[in-house]
Amino acid sequence: MGAHPYFYFTPYQKDIPAALQALREREFKAGRYDPAMQMADPPSYMFQMRFPPDESWPTAPGAQHASIEEAIEASEESGTGSILDLSRVDSAPDFFTVCPLDDQELMRLFGTTKPTRDLLESALINPKTDSARKTAGLFWEQIGRGEGRYIVIHSDSEPREIFFVGYSFD
Repeated sequence: MGAHPYFYFTPYQKDIPAALQALREREFKAGRYDPAMQMADPPSYMFQMRFPPDESWPTAPGAQHASIEEAIEASEESGTGSILDLSRVDSAPDFFTVCPLDDQELMRLFGTTKPTRDLLESALINPKTDSARKTAGLFWEQIGRGEGRYIVIHSDSEPREIFFVGYSFD
């Protein structure tokens, strides 16, 4: 099937690991993960969804497992195709891990170390020019299967949101 990207915006909090865990819990409770999405009516898969989750998503079935760990186990080697697969924050890329972009990478992508949501969306999610699409492609390609990144999003130079992004295992 191949790996697929997923991404989310969540309110900023200084404690990035706590923000990640809160997002994981929100998505788990909603049932926005495989295999729960396959239990929805009609059934779907996470790779079919347009990110970030919003009101255009089909009704999620709610948590279909007793815990996030049980959901991950039920997903087998494919993973959940969601933020549930990323369980920790570290300074370097690794399986099951989100890490920050360094200042050099932020400058290369956005021309600033304090990107706004509009800037991030135009650079990584909906690039309009060939140059922007190439830069976005390089960003997405450097994320390995089962890995993630995060970017703090700013408004008026103040942190407002965290952009979490990852790639499914398969």
